[in-house]
Amino acid sequence: MKLTKPNLNWGDIFANLLALCAFIAIGLGLWLCYIFIVKIDGFSPEVWQDRTVFGMAGEFLGGTVGSIWALAGVILFFLALIYQKRELVLQRIELHESRKIMEDQSRTIAIQQFENTFFQLLNFHINAANHIRNTKINASSKSQNAFDELYVEFKKETVKLKKRRKADAGALSLSDESFENTFIAVFEGYKNTFQHYLENYKALLMFIKNKSHDPSFYYNIVKSHFTEQEVQVHFYYIILVSKNPELIKIIEHHHLFEKINERAVSEVDPYHLQKVDKEAFRKEY
Repeated sequence: MKLTKPNLNWGDIFANLLALCAFIAIGLGLWLCYIFIVKIDGFSPEVWQDRTVFGMAGEFLGGTVGSIWALAGVILFFLALIYQKRELVLQRIELHESRKIMEDQSRTIAIQQFENTFFQLLNFHINAANHIRNTKINASSKSQNAFDELYVEFKKETVKLKKRRKADAGALSLSDESFENTFIAVFEGYKNTFQHYLENYKALLMFIKNKSHDPSFYYNIVKSHFTEQEVQVHFYYIILVSKNPELIKIIEHHHLFEKINERAVSEVDPYHLQKVDKEAFRKEY
């Protein structure tokens, strides 16, 4: 419920009128007392020695002045309730504003904590990717880094497997299981190099999904640091090794495979491009 400050125009006018009526009632009661005393010559000490005068005074003051002052008391009590209610409303407004400020501060702190962790993970990812790009595992390989070496070796093993299948069964297509086993067998030779990098990759994506107030913004930051080589490794690792449905949904929704070289993937096995929704490859400009 949205709280607003009470209307100080008509409310003040009404309260002032009530206060005026109360003071008029009090003044009227005092004036009637004065008139009564004057009428019976109440300023003379002899008058108050008569019990009849005391009876008249009690009846008049109790019946007339007492009623008027009772009305004044009711009005003043009602005024007290009005001002108390107004104070309570003002306190509620102040509490609401204070809570809003605290919520904003908590939100700001949460964002700062998230971004600190996010940039630490992103920095680790960048450093790990740079290390892999500067690492040459096979001295005989013409590739310049482990990303290239992994993909080239995987492609070679896939071609060999297809040739064996063609020779044995006359078919070039590979089953999911044989394709997966080929990648895993190749990946095992590079596991020490890629393990922490890929685990951090998954942790980074899940951290953004679970903790971020604006996932698209942070996924776009992450995407800007991916290279084509990395995305190809991500692609095969996610669909053949990790197989995490939640990660696949994140990748599809935020187009995290947009930098992938679909032609290069098709040369290995075009069937696996269909394992992920086309939204994953959609390019955003």
